[in-house]
Amino acid sequence: MKQLMILLSIFTLAIAAPIPTATNVQIRDVSEKSAVVDSADLIPGMSGIVIHTYDDKHSAIVATAIVTSSNTERSDLKLLKFEGLRQPRLPDIKTRPANGDTAVLGYLYDRILPIAPNQESFEKAKNTLADLTLIHPDIFATQLAQEKNPRPTKRSIQKFCQKMHLGLVMIMLKDGSDFIDCISWKKIARTKMKAVNPKKFKQPFYHRFESIPGGFFDWSDYKIYNYDRYYKKLEKK
Repeated sequence: MKQLMILLSIFTLAIAAPIPTATNVQIRDVSEKSAVVDSADLIPGMSGIVIHTYDDKHSAIVATAIVTSSNTERSDLKLLKFEGLRQPRLPDIKTRPANGDTAVLGYLYDRILPIAPNQESFEKAKNTLADLTLIHPDIFATQLAQEKNPRPTKRSIQKFCQKMHLGLVMIMLKDGSDFIDCISWKKIARTKMKAVNPKKFKQPFYHRFESIPGGFFDWSDYKIYNYDRYYKKLEKK
């Protein structure tokens, strides 16, 4: 039994290992929309935040950063306005990123929206990725129901990620699982964690409601006929 548990632990680590963890590194050569970090072999498409420190007690997030290219010596970042904590009644932070600020790449990668075809696949993902936080898909289904949009889109997923402070969306497929960065919409990891019985799937993904309603006068066909084909196409949007 002990040997079996060790083998299962090794197997679980092998599946989860490709998902990058958060990396903290100082930025340099900062311009209005770009910066450089002395961190090698990062994954293009990884997103994160830039933190500016004012003094020992005060710091703030001043930008979103996305890795655009990386080699064995350095990585280039694209800088965008940070939208993760929008408060319409509060003024925006005017501070711009500067040399020496800290980029946290892979920010919130431990919080994931799982898209799985059925309950068996979702349970497998929860057990395999037990050290990560998988938000229950019922919450995303609730958003789609409120929007009267029974089929997920890139926009609806990114909106949900922002609202729930998620870093990745995981899409379980018959041949493995893809991990898509919520901001850049780039695939940053793929594991061998396959969906269980993928031809048996709930519309439009596993959730515990009877259905997700469309608009009252909307007679569009929102049914997904091929789960894998739909979500692989969605990944390329």
